[in-house]
Amino acid sequence: MLEVCDVGKFYGLGGGGSLWPRASDDGFWAVRDVSFSLARGETLGLIGRNGAGKSTLLGILAGTIRQSSGSVTAAGRVASLLDLGTGFHPLETGRENAATLLALHARLSRAEVRDRMPAVERFAGLGDRIDDPIRTYSDGMRLRLAFAAVSVLEPEIIITDEVLVVGDEEFQRRCEDWFDRFLAGGGTFVLCSHDLSQIGRLCQNTLWLEDGRPRELGETRDVVRHYREAMGSHAAGGTEGGGAAGVAHAAGKLAGLSFEVTALRLVDDAGQDCDRVARGSGLHAIIDLTAPAGRPNVFIGITTADLTPVYGVASDMDEAPLETLGGGTYRFRIHFPDLPLLAGSYRLRAHALDETGTRLYDTVELPFQVDETSDPARGLVRLASAFRAEEGA
Repeated sequence: MLEVCDVGKFYGLGGGGSLWPRASDDGFWAVRDVSFSLARGETLGLIGRNGAGKSTLLGILAGTIRQSSGSVTAAGRVASLLDLGTGFHPLETGRENAATLLALHARLSRAEVRDRMPAVERFAGLGDRIDDPIRTYSDGMRLRLAFAAVSVLEPEIIITDEVLVVGDEEFQRRCEDWFDRFLAGGGTFVLCSHDLSQIGRLCQNTLWLEDGRPRELGETRDVVRHYREAMGSHAAGGTEGGGAAGVAHAAGKLAGLSFEVTALRLVDDAGQDCDRVARGSGLHAIIDLTAPAGRPNVFIGITTADLTPVYGVASDMDEAPLETLGGGTYRFRIHFPDLPLLAGSYRLRAHALDETGTRLYDTVELPFQVDETSDPARGLVRLASAFRAEEGA
């Protein structure tokens, strides 16, 4: 379905501004010597540090960036979820913009566009607002409309930098159901994500880029483990003592961050930084973020040491209070009273989201330990329970 052979992208900095490689030009290779192939139904994850060339490679696969060397061959209909809604005309209605997207991206006739528009309307769930100008839409509404239009194109290959789940709970379920049907139907999927647990759930194989070149390509479980080990040793290189505040590190960042987690602290009930807590005690997290304008959002997740999800909550779900620190920096605080986690190693992960809560920009995490107790229970959490017997049974 997708064949990538020796793909490279060179950005020239001299020679009259040429973007093509010549011996006389100064410049750099953003991507070089990338090769892989995907059969129908196969899924590929793409990981790497900031500046590794991931966005450039995604653009090449999606056809928005022209490679300098090598070839990309797609044997099916390709849909890109990289920049949904960015080409919408602000003065045209949602219906008109969706029709234009269908006509341009799928080369559908007017009759075919007309036949598919009811499905777009149902999926987007915008009601009468679909006939309002796009300039009156929120960012979330534009994303919903764009995703709805892509959903009726019946793509065979999807290129995306995150699994897009936007809008209210009902629309999120439609998105998730659509992705499930796409994968179950043999869809081919390339996903670049800063959420390694998401990569682990959805991708059979993973490509690790470093400095624009493939460092490792193989089964996701092995590649992600090696990547975590490399990133962990890199982050630990500048820390001493293993204190909770000192070992926070970026698990993934987008180039040119506009929403960024700048600090993450774990604090006990006494207000002291900690990396160990006892089950049943309180745990506080303090998250500082920068944002260009408007209100940022944060998603807080607790996972096991191997990133198995345990719990997650978003600030826009709980209408969390937000402290303004000045200089475009904001602070969220979250308290977990009577922590029910059983003894073991865990990670607290803070994800910086935009003002709509739909776009992930940055992930920072801290490890912490729940101390051993005499509790004989098994699993991840201690749920309130009691055995009982009915009288006379």
